[in-house]
Amino acid sequence: MSMEAVIYLLLLLICAIFFGKVAERFKQPTIVGNIVGGLFAGPFLIFILDSLGSRFDIDSFTVLATQLHPGEVELEVFFLMDLAIIMLMFSSGLETRIKDFIASFRTGILTAALGVIVPFTFGFVGAYWYIGDMLTAFYVGAALSITAVALSIATLIQIDGVRTRFGMTIINAAIVDDIIGIMILSVLLSFSSSGRLNTLSIAGTISLSLIFVLLSLFVVPRLLKKMYSYLTDLRMTERVGVSILMAGLFGVIAHIMGLHLMIGAFLGGMAIRDSLNKRTQQSLGRWAFGFFAPVFFAWVGFSVSFTGLAISPLVPLIIVLGFSGKLIGAGLGAKISGLKWSESLLVGVGMNGKAAVELILASVALQAGIIERDLYSAVVIMAATMAITTPMLMKFLHKKFQKRGWVED
Repeated sequence: MSMEAVIYLLLLLICAIFFGKVAERFKQPTIVGNIVGGLFAGPFLIFILDSLGSRFDIDSFTVLATQLHPGEVELEVFFLMDLAIIMLMFSSGLETRIKDFIASFRTGILTAALGVIVPFTFGFVGAYWYIGDMLTAFYVGAALSITAVALSIATLIQIDGVRTRFGMTIINAAIVDDIIGIMILSVLLSFSSSGRLNTLSIAGTISLSLIFVLLSLFVVPRLLKKMYSYLTDLRMTERVGVSILMAGLFGVIAHIMGLHLMIGAFLGGMAIRDSLNKRTQQSLGRWAFGFFAPVFFAWVGFSVSFTGLAISPLVPLIIVLGFSGKLIGAGLGAKISGLKWSESLLVGVGMNGKAAVELILASVALQAGIIERDLYSAVVIMAATMAITTPMLMKFLHKKFQKRGWVED
């Protein structure tokens, strides 16, 4: 990693922490401030430097604005962003009990199914009407159908809603959403490269995914408990090191199985939860939410670029279609599954979080030639907008419903 990349990361962290504290002062979730900090360190600062460089003919400002562009630094910091996702999801998994996760499985499945079908349909129809290209419309539908697990869980932790009925439904459905997202990505890549669907490859990925999830929930926790019983002599710092190693290992195995590494890290956190003492869990949580979370969510804001389709009517169109699709689909799925209307509304809103997988899907689609840079930027802006508004709306609704006794634990 170059010195420039280190400076960018320090800038991101400073802005994320500062704007995070500002958000807290205004009684908003810290995540919102982190993303705004990234927007300030990225698009806003680039605009200021570029404008000053052009107006006063200062070449150094223009060069710095070019060097600050996300496309110039993302390759150097990509590893740290992956590590941030792993640590954030692993620590989030430590907050979740397996029995709660399994208990919400039925509601999660139906919520995820309708929470994918409805926004996908809305996005596909809207994008095809606006752009007129079938493959691009398929991609937009896919982007709108995915929920960011990391953002959803981080928001639930901040509003103390992880162990509520609606919270566990969101977590369960978001994970299923991401698995479906991987399937959709496989379909996209298959169509773009060969013009046909490789059903055998997709069926294999689904089978491996199910095996990995089942092992993580029912077999691995017992093995880990036995392993940690032999590690009683380890110091606290060593236990933290072993736990981080396990987080990375789960992420790698998930990646091999065809899933995103963050799903593996989350399942790993749940699997190892009962093997770690409170002190070790707290130490991991401090690192995850004190350093990695601010950097990652700031990167979401930093990645935004305001060009072409990114400043066209397509952006508000996909935001409206995506939000209404998730609200109707996921909310209806939660209601049919037995949740109250108030809880179903929270689920519908909470499933609108966008961040990690959408950006990965956008990057892969861009590299594969499925979309152009303009549409990539439009999707990133949509994701950033939803990442900012969803935690704020979640906090507002949860506080209001809790006061009236409309939310059950």
